[in-house]
Amino acid sequence: MKRICILLCLLFTLAGICPASGDTKPVHLTWWIMTSSEAPVDWPEVERALNAYSAEKIGVTCTFKYYDTNQLALVSQTGEYFDIAFTSDYWNDYASNVQAGMFRDLTGDLSLYPALRDSVLDEAWEAVKIQDKIYAIPHMKDIAYEVFWILDENYFYHEKGFPKATDIPFEEIEPYLEAYKQDHPHDYPLRLANGGLTSWRMALADWLVFDALIGLDWEAQGTDQVYTVKSALEIPAFTNRLRKMHEWYLKGYINPDAAVTESMPRSQGGVVQSGQGWFGAETIWANAIQKPVHIARYDGPYISTSSVRGAMTAVSSFTPHWREALALIQLMNTDPWYRETARYGIEGKHYVRNPDGTVTRTQRGNTNMGVEAYTQGHYTLGALEAAAFPGVSTDPDQWTKAMERYQSARPSAVMGFTPDLTEIGIEVLAIRQVIEEYRRELYTGTSDPDRVIPELLTRLREVGLDRVKAEIQKQLDAFVLDR
Repeated sequence: MKRICILLCLLFTLAGICPASGDTKPVHLTWWIMTSSEAPVDWPEVERALNAYSAEKIGVTCTFKYYDTNQLALVSQTGEYFDIAFTSDYWNDYASNVQAGMFRDLTGDLSLYPALRDSVLDEAWEAVKIQDKIYAIPHMKDIAYEVFWILDENYFYHEKGFPKATDIPFEEIEPYLEAYKQDHPHDYPLRLANGGLTSWRMALADWLVFDALIGLDWEAQGTDQVYTVKSALEIPAFTNRLRKMHEWYLKGYINPDAAVTESMPRSQGGVVQSGQGWFGAETIWANAIQKPVHIARYDGPYISTSSVRGAMTAVSSFTPHWREALALIQLMNTDPWYRETARYGIEGKHYVRNPDGTVTRTQRGNTNMGVEAYTQGHYTLGALEAAAFPGVSTDPDQWTKAMERYQSARPSAVMGFTPDLTEIGIEVLAIRQVIEEYRRELYTGTSDPDRVIPELLTRLREVGLDRVKAEIQKQLDAFVLDR
């Protein structure tokens, strides 16, 4: 009888659904998740609820570790163990980790987890492939770059009478900034931390190495420059936006301490904010800011390898528990209760469910359970969040509309291309370090781009920018030729 139980458990494990029995201790995993500030105050309580559920369902429990960029750098350098990790092109870099052998090849494993495999669009699976292999599960979310202004509804539309628009080009937000500055000369409509406007650069290039600022110029599509690898500092759309930010800084629209401000919660941000999202995300942003908002797009939609790779989950190459890891990832991405609990917290304490199927966060949920939910798993699974303010509605069809809109998004000319940085890894690291020296003052408008960019380009060339571009160009030319 014991042999039969062992065989059954093995079969269940291969299918990713092994339940815990009375004499079987759950397998315990560690999962790294990105945060921009700190782990939610109430996360330990939420984690206990998640673990009680997953232990019963699949025989797995987990410690979720929330790390910001600096903490990630530290634990990566010290070789801290993980089983599962969030990855993207901007945090826990996907391509670099794959090339370093840190992430498990999941290509064949996914056949054992059909619910997980089928929860992702075919196009997304294609975009995450490196050398025709899959090393991470892409999260179903806003998989095309669309970047929006997030505008204070009460001030701009009720008090000032601005006309509502679906789209407001980047430069055309200036009348909004000017109006607020005139009314509030000692305040700042753009209150920024040292990263600048949230998501301001996501759609300014078809990124190949995002944090090294290397990519293709979107505006070069249709020309003989379409496949020319460039530094973003050589792309007019990027540099012109830096110049505009500097103009706004000089006009007093941006807080003078932006370059030395480490973080800025949305609730403390200005009347004009920014974010990558979709039509429908205004509900989430309004609740985060704690004011009614109107959103207007200023970039996109563009769909690229980088945009699809904006949020993924990988499994460590070194974990002996890869089956359990995939079973837990499958649970996060297919089980509504587990997903909603990870995102919103405990029902009745952190949120309540409304008659229309939406959820509303409680005060405790707002203060103690704030997570970047897209970093945990599929954003399209589970209940939508209701707006806490009149005039901001929740569109129940927002994801259907978003996916339809992505069908007409401008596509990358090199979808699926991933540069191999093995031969240029030292130079890419040096480029990243040099950019880090300049980015705070440059991205916040504090420094004059016409002075800083030539100096920065000189520094980047000294540490190998031209070699990096040439190597990536060679690889891209071969990729295009082979298609």
